[in-house]
Amino acid sequence: MNIIEEIIFTGKVLYKEGLVNSHAGNISVRDGNTIYITRTGAMLGYLTENDIVKVPVDKTSDLDKIASSELIVHRAVYQKTDYKAIIHAHPVNAVALSFKLKEKFVPVDNEGKLFLKEVPILPEYPSASPELSEAVSNFFADSSHNIIIVKTHGSFAAHNFLNYALKLTSDLEFCAKIFNLIK
Repeated sequence: MNIIEEIIFTGKVLYKEGLVNSHAGNISVRDGNTIYITRTGAMLGYLTENDIVKVPVDKTSDLDKIASSELIVHRAVYQKTDYKAIIHAHPVNAVALSFKLKEKFVPVDNEGKLFLKEVPILPEYPSASPELSEAVSNFFADSSHNIIIVKTHGSFAAHNFLNYALKLTSDLEFCAKIFNLIK
């Protein structure tokens, strides 16, 4: 699978699993000095090749205006880390937890304990803001965690493999659902 096919596949899975709503969330993959990122307002469940924009890692470009509004966050993470893939999703149960919990989510189920251990919760920041990009990129640069929740907003997963970032996003929602059901 090439990068574009991988992004399209990932978008379908995110939508099918209910990890994003119709026009929310974004996906990116870094290839050298290029970021492949979903277009702003794209429907992740129905992506086509035209919904993926190529922009540089190290500077802004004219295509930034059609890329996802969260490009600012993705670019900052790529500039500060060696990660090659980022997923920003809006998993309902994980977002709901962010209203209840302050600093971290610790799964109670066996799979969550094994794969996630704990998921830090960052404070609330405006979407697509310099403050959000600074907080998320600094977090990934300084931490060994590959997934976080931004309070009231959603999750960001960063990894060297897009499929693993997808797994973490799916695991987070599954574990949050179990947590919400038993608490």
